Amino acid sequence: MDLLIKGAQVVFADRVDMADIGVTDGKIAGIFSPGAAPQADRILDAAGLHVFPGVIDPHMHLGIYNSMATDFAEDTKAAAIGGITSIVNYYRGKESYKESVPNLIEVGEKNSLIDFGFSLGLLTKQHVAEVEEYAREFGVTSYKFYRNYQDDVKRIFGVEDPLTLDSADMMFILRDFANKSPKLSLCVHCEDMDLQRKVAAEVKAENAQDTLAFFARTSPDYAETVSVMQALYLNHLVNGNMYIVHLSAGSSVNFIDTAPELREKGVTVETCPHYLVLTEDSPANLLAKVNPPIHTAQDAEKLWEGIRAGLITTLGSDNCPSNLDKKYSKGKDVWGTLPGFPGAGLILPVLISEGYHKRGISLETVAKVSSQNTAQALNLPQKGGIRVGADADFAIVDLEWEREVTPELFGSCDYTVYEGMKFKGWPRYTISRGEIIAQDGKISAESGRGRYLRRSL
Repeated sequence: MDLLIKGAQVVFADRVDMADIGVTDGKIAGIFSPGAAPQADRILDAAGLHVFPGVIDPHMHLGIYNSMATDFAEDTKAAAIGGITSIVNYYRGKESYKESVPNLIEVGEKNSLIDFGFSLGLLTKQHVAEVEEYAREFGVTSYKFYRNYQDDVKRIFGVEDPLTLDSADMMFILRDFANKSPKLSLCVHCEDMDLQRKVAAEVKAENAQDTLAFFARTSPDYAETVSVMQALYLNHLVNGNMYIVHLSAGSSVNFIDTAPELREKGVTVETCPHYLVLTEDSPANLLAKVNPPIHTAQDAEKLWEGIRAGLITTLGSDNCPSNLDKKYSKGKDVWGTLPGFPGAGLILPVLISEGYHKRGISLETVAKVSSQNTAQALNLPQKGGIRVGADADFAIVDLEWEREVTPELFGSCDYTVYEGMKFKGWPRYTISRGEIIAQDGKISAESGRGRYLRRSL
Protein backbone atom coordinates (compact mmCIF):
# COMPACT_ATOMS: atom_id res chain seq x y z
CA MET A 1 0.00 0.00 0.00
CA ASP A 2 1.10 3.55 -0.68
CA LEU A 3 -0.38 5.13 2.44
CA LEU A 4 -1.83 3.98 5.75
CA ILE A 5 -3.94 6.35 7.84
CA LYS A 6 -3.90 4.94 11.34
CA GLY A 7 -5.20 5.67 14.80
CA ALA A 8 -8.20 7.82 13.86
CA GLN A 9 -11.90 7.68 14.43
CA VAL A 10 -13.45 7.10 10.99
CA VAL A 11 -16.81 8.74 10.24
CA PHE A 12 -18.91 6.42 8.11
CA ALA A 13 -22.47 7.17 7.03
CA ASP A 14 -23.92 4.95 9.75
CA ARG A 15 -21.31 4.88 12.54
CA VAL A 16 -18.05 6.26 13.92
CA ASP A 17 -15.39 3.59 14.48
CA MET A 18 -11.70 3.26 15.16
CA ALA A 19 -10.13 1.98 11.94
CA ASP A 20 -7.01 2.16 9.80
CA ILE A 21 -7.39 3.02 6.12
CA GLY A 22 -5.06 1.79 3.39
CA VAL A 23 -4.57 3.59 0.08
CA THR A 24 -3.14 2.26 -3.18
CA ASP A 25 -3.00 4.15 -6.49
CA GLY A 26 -5.33 6.86 -5.24
CA LYS A 27 -8.07 4.43 -4.17
CA ILE A 28 -9.13 3.05 -0.80
CA ALA A 29 -7.51 -0.37 -0.78
CA GLY A 30 -8.65 -1.57 2.62
CA ILE A 31 -10.33 -0.65 5.90
CA PHE A 32 -8.75 -2.51 8.81
CA SER A 33 -9.19 -3.02 12.51
CA PRO A 34 -6.58 -0.98 14.40
CA GLY A 35 -3.17 -2.56 14.00
CA ALA A 36 -4.31 -5.19 11.50
CA ALA A 37 -3.26 -3.48 8.27
CA PRO A 38 -0.36 -4.69 6.11
CA GLN A 39 2.74 -2.59 5.66
CA ALA A 40 2.57 0.68 3.74
CA ASP A 41 5.16 2.95 2.15
CA ARG A 42 3.96 5.87 4.25
CA ILE A 43 2.12 6.05 7.55
CA LEU A 44 0.03 9.03 8.64
CA ASP A 45 -0.58 8.94 12.37
CA ALA A 46 -4.05 10.47 12.84
CA ALA A 47 -4.49 9.68 16.53
CA GLY A 48 -7.00 12.02 18.14
CA LEU A 49 -8.46 13.05 14.78
CA HIS A 50 -11.60 12.12 12.84
CA VAL A 51 -11.50 10.98 9.22
CA PHE A 52 -14.44 12.24 7.14
CA PRO A 53 -14.98 11.52 3.46
CA GLY A 54 -13.63 14.36 1.35
CA VAL A 55 -16.19 17.14 1.12
CA ILE A 56 -17.99 17.69 -2.19
CA ASP A 57 -19.10 21.25 -2.85
CA PRO A 58 -21.97 20.98 -5.37
CA HIS A 59 -22.53 24.69 -5.83
CA MET A 60 -19.79 27.04 -7.00
CA HIS A 61 -19.84 29.94 -9.43
CA LEU A 62 -16.24 30.18 -10.58
CA GLY A 63 -15.66 32.49 -13.53
CA ILE A 64 -18.47 34.99 -12.87
CA TYR A 65 -16.54 38.04 -11.67
CA ASN A 66 -13.01 36.82 -12.44
CA SER A 67 -11.52 34.66 -15.17
CA MET A 68 -12.31 30.96 -14.92
CA ALA A 69 -8.56 30.19 -14.74
CA THR A 70 -7.99 32.57 -11.84
CA ASP A 71 -10.91 31.24 -9.85
CA PHE A 72 -9.94 27.62 -10.41
CA ALA A 73 -6.37 28.35 -9.34
CA GLU A 74 -7.26 30.33 -6.22
CA ASP A 75 -10.58 29.06 -4.95
CA THR A 76 -9.83 25.37 -5.18
CA LYS A 77 -6.98 26.09 -2.75
CA ALA A 78 -9.42 27.83 -0.41
CA ALA A 79 -11.75 24.87 -0.76
CA ALA A 80 -9.00 22.37 0.07
CA ILE A 81 -8.14 24.17 3.31
CA GLY A 82 -11.69 23.43 4.42
CA GLY A 83 -11.54 19.73 3.53
CA ILE A 84 -13.13 19.95 0.07
CA THR A 85 -11.75 17.47 -2.45
CA SER A 86 -14.30 17.82 -5.28
CA ILE A 87 -16.51 20.60 -6.61
CA VAL A 88 -19.27 20.96 -9.19
CA ASN A 89 -19.17 24.38 -10.81
CA TYR A 90 -22.11 26.10 -12.48
CA TYR A 91 -21.57 27.56 -15.93
CA ARG A 92 -24.12 29.27 -18.16
CA GLY A 93 -23.82 30.98 -21.52
CA LYS A 94 -25.84 31.59 -24.65
CA GLU A 95 -23.70 29.42 -26.94
CA SER A 96 -24.04 25.73 -27.63
CA TYR A 97 -22.05 24.03 -24.89
CA LYS A 98 -20.41 21.86 -27.51
CA GLU A 99 -18.40 25.00 -28.27
CA SER A 100 -17.40 25.94 -24.72
CA VAL A 101 -17.23 22.86 -22.50
CA PRO A 102 -13.99 21.43 -23.96
CA ASN A 103 -12.24 24.69 -23.11
CA LEU A 104 -13.78 24.79 -19.64
CA ILE A 105 -12.46 21.30 -18.93
CA GLU A 106 -9.01 22.24 -20.20
CA VAL A 107 -8.90 25.38 -18.04
CA GLY A 108 -9.98 23.41 -14.99
CA GLU A 109 -7.42 20.66 -15.49
CA LYS A 110 -4.63 23.20 -15.92
CA ASN A 111 -5.53 25.18 -12.81
CA SER A 112 -7.57 23.18 -10.31
CA LEU A 113 -6.05 21.71 -7.19
CA ILE A 114 -8.99 19.34 -6.70
CA ASP A 115 -11.32 17.25 -8.84
CA PHE A 116 -14.18 19.08 -10.52
CA GLY A 117 -17.28 18.75 -12.65
CA PHE A 118 -19.74 21.14 -14.28
CA SER A 119 -23.46 21.77 -14.11
CA LEU A 120 -24.68 23.67 -17.16
CA GLY A 121 -27.37 26.33 -17.23
CA LEU A 122 -30.35 25.70 -19.53
CA LEU A 123 -31.13 29.01 -21.22
CA THR A 124 -32.11 28.13 -24.79
CA LYS A 125 -34.13 25.55 -26.65
CA GLN A 126 -30.90 24.42 -28.27
CA HIS A 127 -29.44 23.64 -24.84
CA VAL A 128 -32.36 21.36 -24.03
CA ALA A 129 -32.18 19.66 -27.43
CA GLU A 130 -28.47 18.93 -26.97
CA VAL A 131 -28.52 17.58 -23.39
CA GLU A 132 -27.92 13.98 -24.44
CA GLU A 133 -24.95 15.09 -26.54
CA TYR A 134 -23.49 17.00 -23.57
CA ALA A 135 -23.92 13.90 -21.43
CA ARG A 136 -22.41 11.57 -24.01
CA GLU A 137 -19.52 13.79 -25.12
CA PHE A 138 -18.61 15.57 -21.88
CA GLY A 139 -20.14 13.53 -19.08
CA VAL A 140 -22.37 16.36 -17.82
CA THR A 141 -25.48 15.00 -16.11
CA SER A 142 -26.67 17.97 -13.98
CA TYR A 143 -28.28 21.14 -15.32
CA LYS A 144 -29.40 24.41 -13.78
CA PHE A 145 -32.91 25.81 -14.15
CA TYR A 146 -32.66 29.52 -13.37
CA ARG A 147 -36.22 30.34 -12.37
CA ASN A 148 -34.98 33.85 -11.50
CA TYR A 149 -34.37 34.48 -15.24
CA GLN A 150 -38.00 33.73 -16.12
CA ASP A 151 -39.20 35.74 -19.18
CA ASP A 152 -35.87 37.57 -19.23
CA VAL A 153 -33.37 35.30 -20.96
CA LYS A 154 -33.49 37.11 -24.29
CA ARG A 155 -32.80 40.49 -22.72
CA ILE A 156 -30.02 39.27 -20.43
CA PHE A 157 -28.21 36.93 -22.81
CA GLY A 158 -29.24 38.17 -26.26
CA VAL A 159 -30.43 34.84 -27.62
CA GLU A 160 -33.07 34.23 -30.28
CA ASP A 161 -34.42 30.91 -28.97
CA PRO A 162 -34.79 31.58 -25.23
CA LEU A 163 -36.47 29.32 -22.75
CA THR A 164 -39.23 31.02 -20.81
CA LEU A 165 -38.08 29.27 -17.63
CA ASP A 166 -41.63 29.18 -16.29
CA SER A 167 -43.42 26.26 -14.66
CA ALA A 168 -44.27 24.69 -18.03
CA ASP A 169 -40.63 24.69 -19.12
CA MET A 170 -39.65 23.16 -15.80
CA MET A 171 -42.22 20.38 -16.00
CA PHE A 172 -41.43 19.46 -19.60
CA ILE A 173 -37.68 19.43 -18.96
CA LEU A 174 -38.11 17.30 -15.83
CA ARG A 175 -40.26 14.89 -17.83
CA ASP A 176 -37.79 14.84 -20.72
CA PHE A 177 -34.91 14.12 -18.34
CA ALA A 178 -36.86 11.31 -16.66
CA ASN A 179 -37.55 9.71 -20.02
CA LYS A 180 -33.87 9.89 -20.99
CA SER A 181 -32.16 8.75 -17.79
CA PRO A 182 -32.75 8.74 -14.04
CA LYS A 183 -29.21 10.05 -13.67
CA LEU A 184 -30.04 13.38 -15.31
CA SER A 185 -30.82 15.96 -12.64
CA LEU A 186 -32.36 19.43 -12.87
CA CYS A 187 -31.00 21.89 -10.31
CA VAL A 188 -33.77 24.39 -9.67
CA HIS A 189 -33.48 27.93 -8.31
CA CYS A 190 -36.85 28.24 -6.56
CA GLU A 191 -38.24 31.76 -6.60
CA ASP A 192 -41.70 32.76 -7.81
CA MET A 193 -40.78 35.65 -10.07
CA ASP A 194 -44.32 36.95 -10.51
CA LEU A 195 -44.44 37.48 -6.76
CA GLN A 196 -40.85 38.59 -6.38
CA ARG A 197 -40.97 41.22 -9.10
CA LYS A 198 -44.22 42.77 -7.84
CA VAL A 199 -42.95 42.83 -4.26
CA ALA A 200 -39.57 44.20 -5.32
CA ALA A 201 -41.25 47.00 -7.28
CA GLU A 202 -43.18 48.01 -4.15
CA VAL A 203 -40.03 47.98 -2.06
CA LYS A 204 -38.08 49.99 -4.61
CA ALA A 205 -40.73 52.72 -4.46
CA GLU A 206 -39.87 53.33 -0.80
CA ASN A 207 -36.97 55.33 0.58
CA ALA A 208 -34.16 52.82 0.30
CA GLN A 209 -32.09 51.79 3.27
CA ASP A 210 -28.63 50.45 2.59
CA THR A 211 -29.07 47.37 4.74
CA LEU A 212 -29.26 43.65 4.17
CA ALA A 213 -32.59 43.60 6.00
CA PHE A 214 -34.06 46.08 3.53
CA PHE A 215 -32.78 44.04 0.59
CA ALA A 216 -34.29 40.89 2.07
CA ARG A 217 -37.73 42.43 1.67
CA THR A 218 -37.33 42.38 -2.14
CA SER A 219 -37.71 38.60 -2.16
CA PRO A 220 -39.64 37.47 0.92
CA ASP A 221 -39.63 33.92 2.21
CA TYR A 222 -42.97 33.07 0.62
CA ALA A 223 -41.65 33.83 -2.88
CA GLU A 224 -39.30 30.89 -2.43
CA THR A 225 -41.81 28.67 -0.65
CA VAL A 226 -44.51 29.02 -3.29
CA SER A 227 -41.95 28.08 -5.92
CA VAL A 228 -40.76 25.08 -3.87
CA MET A 229 -44.37 23.87 -3.56
CA GLN A 230 -44.87 24.04 -7.30
CA ALA A 231 -41.51 22.47 -8.15
CA LEU A 232 -42.01 19.53 -5.81
CA TYR A 233 -45.48 18.80 -7.15
CA LEU A 234 -44.46 19.00 -10.82
CA ASN A 235 -41.43 16.82 -10.18
CA HIS A 236 -43.68 14.28 -8.44
CA LEU A 237 -46.12 14.40 -11.35
CA VAL A 238 -43.51 13.39 -13.94
CA ASN A 239 -41.33 11.16 -11.70
CA GLY A 240 -38.46 13.55 -12.16
CA ASN A 241 -35.06 13.97 -10.53
CA MET A 242 -34.82 17.45 -9.03
CA TYR A 243 -32.15 19.14 -6.94
CA ILE A 244 -33.38 22.27 -5.16
CA VAL A 245 -30.49 24.70 -4.73
CA HIS A 246 -29.77 27.17 -1.91
CA LEU A 247 -32.91 26.83 0.23
CA SER A 248 -33.07 29.96 2.38
CA ALA A 249 -36.44 30.17 4.13
CA GLY A 250 -37.83 28.48 7.19
CA SER A 251 -41.28 28.49 5.60
CA SER A 252 -39.88 26.31 2.80
CA VAL A 253 -38.65 23.77 5.35
CA ASN A 254 -42.09 23.80 6.97
CA PHE A 255 -43.76 22.99 3.67
CA ILE A 256 -41.30 20.25 2.73
CA ASP A 257 -41.94 18.66 6.10
CA THR A 258 -45.69 18.51 5.42
CA ALA A 259 -45.34 16.83 2.03
CA PRO A 260 -43.52 13.50 2.42
CA GLU A 261 -45.18 12.05 -0.67
CA LEU A 262 -43.62 14.83 -2.77
CA ARG A 263 -40.08 14.27 -1.52
CA GLU A 264 -39.94 10.52 -1.04
CA LYS A 265 -38.00 10.00 -4.28
CA GLY A 266 -36.24 12.07 -6.90
CA VAL A 267 -35.71 15.12 -4.66
CA THR A 268 -32.56 16.58 -3.11
CA VAL A 269 -32.65 19.80 -1.08
CA GLU A 270 -29.56 21.95 -0.54
CA THR A 271 -28.89 24.92 1.70
CA CYS A 272 -25.73 27.01 2.16
CA PRO A 273 -23.48 27.98 5.07
CA HIS A 274 -24.48 31.64 4.90
CA TYR A 275 -28.15 30.83 5.42
CA LEU A 276 -27.17 28.79 8.48
CA VAL A 277 -24.88 31.25 10.28
CA LEU A 278 -25.74 34.73 8.97
CA THR A 279 -28.91 36.77 9.35
CA GLU A 280 -30.26 39.90 7.72
CA ASP A 281 -28.86 41.81 10.73
CA SER A 282 -25.33 40.41 10.46
CA PRO A 283 -22.36 42.82 10.56
CA ALA A 284 -21.43 41.88 6.99
CA ASN A 285 -24.48 43.88 5.87
CA LEU A 286 -24.56 44.37 2.08
CA LEU A 287 -21.37 42.38 1.57
CA ALA A 288 -23.71 39.42 2.14
CA LYS A 289 -26.18 40.49 -0.56
CA VAL A 290 -27.15 37.34 -2.45
CA ASN A 291 -30.11 35.82 -4.26
CA PRO A 292 -32.24 34.57 -2.62
CA PRO A 293 -31.60 36.90 0.33
CA ILE A 294 -30.43 35.90 3.77
CA HIS A 295 -33.38 36.01 6.17
CA THR A 296 -33.80 35.93 9.96
CA ALA A 297 -32.30 33.98 12.84
CA GLN A 298 -35.57 32.04 13.01
CA ASP A 299 -35.11 31.00 9.39
CA ALA A 300 -31.58 29.82 10.14
CA GLU A 301 -32.77 27.69 13.05
CA LYS A 302 -35.48 26.14 10.92
CA LEU A 303 -32.86 25.23 8.30
CA TRP A 304 -30.79 23.53 11.00
CA GLU A 305 -33.90 21.61 12.02
CA GLY A 306 -34.29 20.60 8.39
CA ILE A 307 -30.76 19.16 8.36
CA ARG A 308 -31.36 17.26 11.58
CA ALA A 309 -34.66 15.84 10.26
CA GLY A 310 -33.22 14.80 6.90
CA LEU A 311 -35.31 17.30 4.94
CA ILE A 312 -32.22 19.22 3.82
CA THR A 313 -29.67 16.69 2.63
CA THR A 314 -26.77 18.60 1.04
CA LEU A 315 -24.77 21.77 1.63
CA GLY A 316 -23.26 23.92 -1.11
CA SER A 317 -21.22 27.09 -0.68
CA ASP A 318 -22.74 29.13 -3.55
CA ASN A 319 -19.19 30.47 -3.68
CA CYS A 320 -18.95 33.41 -6.09
CA PRO A 321 -15.47 34.87 -5.69
CA SER A 322 -14.88 38.58 -6.09
CA ASN A 323 -12.90 41.39 -4.56
CA LEU A 324 -14.34 44.56 -3.05
CA ASP A 325 -13.70 46.63 -6.15
CA LYS A 326 -15.87 44.24 -8.18
CA LYS A 327 -18.52 43.85 -5.46
CA TYR A 328 -18.96 47.63 -5.36
CA SER A 329 -18.29 48.33 -9.04
CA LYS A 330 -21.85 49.58 -9.58
CA GLY A 331 -22.16 51.34 -6.23
CA LYS A 332 -22.15 50.66 -2.50
CA ASP A 333 -25.85 51.15 -1.94
CA VAL A 334 -28.54 48.47 -1.64
CA TRP A 335 -29.23 48.48 -5.38
CA GLY A 336 -25.69 48.92 -6.72
CA THR A 337 -23.90 46.32 -4.59
CA LEU A 338 -23.57 43.20 -6.71
CA PRO A 339 -24.98 39.88 -5.47
CA GLY A 340 -22.78 36.96 -4.50
CA PHE A 341 -19.63 36.68 -2.42
CA PRO A 342 -16.67 34.36 -1.78
CA GLY A 343 -17.27 31.49 0.62
CA ALA A 344 -15.18 28.47 -0.34
CA GLY A 345 -14.05 25.99 2.28
CA LEU A 346 -16.54 26.56 5.09
CA ILE A 347 -19.01 23.71 4.59
CA LEU A 348 -17.32 21.30 7.01
CA PRO A 349 -16.25 23.81 9.70
CA VAL A 350 -19.79 25.25 9.81
CA LEU A 351 -21.41 21.81 10.05
CA ILE A 352 -19.04 20.68 12.80
CA SER A 353 -18.94 23.91 14.79
CA GLU A 354 -22.55 25.03 14.53
CA GLY A 355 -24.16 21.65 13.85
CA TYR A 356 -22.25 19.07 15.88
CA HIS A 357 -20.85 21.15 18.73
CA LYS A 358 -23.71 23.60 19.26
CA ARG A 359 -26.78 21.65 18.15
CA GLY A 360 -25.82 18.03 18.68
CA ILE A 361 -26.16 16.98 15.05
CA SER A 362 -24.35 13.67 14.64
CA LEU A 363 -21.01 13.33 12.90
CA GLU A 364 -22.59 10.71 10.64
CA THR A 365 -25.12 13.31 9.47
CA VAL A 366 -22.29 15.77 8.89
CA ALA A 367 -20.55 13.20 6.68
CA LYS A 368 -23.71 12.49 4.70
CA VAL A 369 -24.68 16.13 4.19
CA SER A 370 -21.17 17.23 3.23
CA SER A 371 -20.25 14.31 0.98
CA GLN A 372 -22.25 11.10 0.58
CA ASN A 373 -25.63 12.64 -0.27
CA THR A 374 -24.04 15.04 -2.73
CA ALA A 375 -22.23 12.25 -4.53
CA GLN A 376 -25.46 10.30 -4.84
CA ALA A 377 -27.49 13.30 -5.99
CA LEU A 378 -25.00 14.44 -8.62
CA ASN A 379 -23.98 11.06 -10.01
CA LEU A 380 -20.44 10.82 -8.63
CA PRO A 381 -20.18 7.12 -7.71
CA GLN A 382 -16.42 7.19 -7.11
CA LYS A 383 -16.80 9.92 -4.49
CA GLY A 384 -18.66 10.53 -1.27
CA GLY A 385 -17.82 7.68 1.06
CA ILE A 386 -15.15 5.74 2.92
CA ARG A 387 -15.36 2.33 1.31
CA VAL A 388 -13.00 0.00 -0.53
CA GLY A 389 -12.63 0.99 -4.19
CA ALA A 390 -13.71 4.61 -3.76
CA ASP A 391 -11.36 7.51 -4.43
CA ALA A 392 -9.10 8.08 -1.42
CA ASP A 393 -10.50 11.52 -0.59
CA PHE A 394 -10.48 12.50 3.08
CA ALA A 395 -10.82 15.44 5.42
CA ILE A 396 -8.97 14.51 8.61
CA VAL A 397 -10.40 16.81 11.24
CA ASP A 398 -9.41 18.08 14.65
CA LEU A 399 -12.83 18.57 16.22
CA GLU A 400 -11.39 20.97 18.82
CA TRP A 401 -9.36 23.20 16.51
CA GLU A 402 -10.97 26.65 16.57
CA ARG A 403 -10.07 29.28 14.01
CA GLU A 404 -11.27 32.81 13.38
CA VAL A 405 -12.26 33.55 9.80
CA THR A 406 -10.32 36.37 8.14
CA PRO A 407 -9.69 37.06 4.45
CA GLU A 408 -6.11 35.92 5.00
CA LEU A 409 -7.29 32.49 6.11
CA PHE A 410 -7.95 31.56 2.49
CA GLY A 411 -6.05 34.26 0.65
CA SER A 412 -8.10 34.30 -2.55
CA CYS A 413 -10.28 37.37 -1.93
CA ASP A 414 -9.92 40.59 0.05
CA TYR A 415 -13.09 40.21 2.12
CA THR A 416 -15.27 37.59 3.74
CA VAL A 417 -18.85 37.83 4.95
CA TYR A 418 -17.78 35.63 7.88
CA GLU A 419 -15.19 38.17 9.12
CA GLY A 420 -14.37 37.62 12.79
CA MET A 421 -16.55 34.53 13.21
CA LYS A 422 -14.98 31.54 14.95
CA PHE A 423 -15.66 27.94 13.98
CA LYS A 424 -14.44 24.89 15.89
CA GLY A 425 -13.55 21.82 13.87
CA TRP A 426 -11.10 22.15 10.96
CA PRO A 427 -9.13 19.68 8.85
CA ARG A 428 -5.54 19.04 9.85
CA TYR A 429 -5.13 17.16 6.56
CA THR A 430 -7.00 17.22 3.28
CA ILE A 431 -6.23 14.23 1.09
CA SER A 432 -7.24 13.95 -2.57
CA ARG A 433 -6.81 10.59 -4.29
CA GLY A 434 -4.23 9.60 -1.69
CA GLU A 435 -2.19 12.82 -1.89
CA ILE A 436 -2.00 15.27 1.01
CA ILE A 437 -2.97 18.59 -0.60
CA ALA A 438 -3.41 20.67 2.56
CA GLN A 439 -1.93 20.34 6.03
CA ASP A 440 -2.67 22.50 9.08
CA GLY A 441 -4.37 25.09 6.93
CA LYS A 442 -1.58 25.38 4.36
CA ILE A 443 -1.55 24.11 0.79
CA SER A 444 0.97 21.32 0.23
CA ALA A 445 0.40 20.35 -3.43
CA GLU A 446 0.61 22.02 -6.81
CA SER A 447 -2.40 23.33 -8.71
CA GLY A 448 -3.24 21.59 -11.96
CA ARG A 449 -3.51 18.14 -10.38
CA GLY A 450 -7.33 18.18 -10.30
CA ARG A 451 -9.15 15.80 -12.63
CA TYR A 452 -12.34 16.42 -14.54
CA LEU A 453 -15.20 14.30 -13.21
CA ARG A 454 -16.86 12.79 -16.25
CA ARG A 455 -20.24 11.32 -15.31
CA SER A 456 -22.21 8.72 -17.24
CA LEU A 457 -25.85 7.89 -17.88
